[in-house]
Amino acid sequence: MQLVPEIGVAQLAKKGEELCGDAVEISRTSESTIIVLSDGLGSGVKANILSTLTTKIAAHMMCQNVPVNEVVETIVQTLPTCKVRGLAYSTFTIIKVNRMGEVHLFEYDSPPILKLSKGKAELISTSTKRIFGKKIGEAYFKLAENEILVIVSDGVTQAGLGEILPLGLGIDGLVHNLENNIDITGNAQEIANQLIEMCETFYAQEPGDDTSVVTLRLRKAKDAVVFTGPPKDSSRDSEIVEKFMNTANVKIVCGGTTAKIVAREINKPLKVNLSYIDPEVPPIAEMEGVDLITEGILTLSKGLELLERNCSKFDSLDGASLLVKELLECDKITFMVGTQINPAHQNPELPLPLRMRKSIVERWKEQLIARGKIVEIYWF
Repeated sequence: MQLVPEIGVAQLAKKGEELCGDAVEISRTSESTIIVLSDGLGSGVKANILSTLTTKIAAHMMCQNVPVNEVVETIVQTLPTCKVRGLAYSTFTIIKVNRMGEVHLFEYDSPPILKLSKGKAELISTSTKRIFGKKIGEAYFKLAENEILVIVSDGVTQAGLGEILPLGLGIDGLVHNLENNIDITGNAQEIANQLIEMCETFYAQEPGDDTSVVTLRLRKAKDAVVFTGPPKDSSRDSEIVEKFMNTANVKIVCGGTTAKIVAREINKPLKVNLSYIDPEVPPIAEMEGVDLITEGILTLSKGLELLERNCSKFDSLDGASLLVKELLECDKITFMVGTQINPAHQNPELPLPLRMRKSIVERWKEQLIARGKIVEIYWF
């Protein structure tokens, strides 16, 4: 049985810094998913540059199946040297997992990786090899369905250091909280959010270090299709709605006119849901056979804004938050985009993004791919 990794990422920047000095990169090939977490030397902009370079290089080379010794050598030779410390340094953890759950792990100077299985946490043991003067930990292991990997930067293990927890949280504290205080029944993002909130609490809301959590849960694949905008040729409505209803197991419609077309073609009533009102986002609607129905351009724009702000919590019941939450829980997303011009969106008094469905959908694609999703767009 082929499985896919569901991934959650949550981060805190060190107190007083605009940017987090840790970076996370997620890439997919046809065979595997690569996750790289790096902690750059120091904090702020310089650390962010170091860690981002590390993650970009490692992810790209691992996708090309370049041997790890060449990856490490390239990272070491590419990173700029800190003028103050005279070092070019960033830690890294590289996870490569295929659809059978086989995991190849590399780590350099990073906290241990934890595996959660049936409520119990265990450390992944690694063997050590020396590559280009660096001690690299390596491990091969199998991950079963619903087992979870927890990858952290040292901002997690040092949480509370010298304050609430004199010696910091440590690995033992992380294991204890995972087994006793964290709800691991949620999706990967919800688990990551809980862990980062726990760290923020131990830091008394003033993080003493850049702090990152990446969680990975192996599960069955989940696909979604988003139908937005009426087809340019209305004679194709029936054909396109049939394709929409048979494309994926999660079906989403964005747009009132589009929803009416689907309702007409599948002969199901469309009902507006007024149980939750948000002043910024139009209400959602309901229809048998469709998982989520939202308004169109406004909701897509608001959802895109949430993604571009790198929000990680979507507890609200407004249409934009529900849309983002649904798509982040899926692995492959297909956008079916109608190209019929809506006169309302050509109003020059409206903000430019509201008049450009094509631009918005393409930016959605960029944001979702950056989070490790497979995204396709079809124009009608």
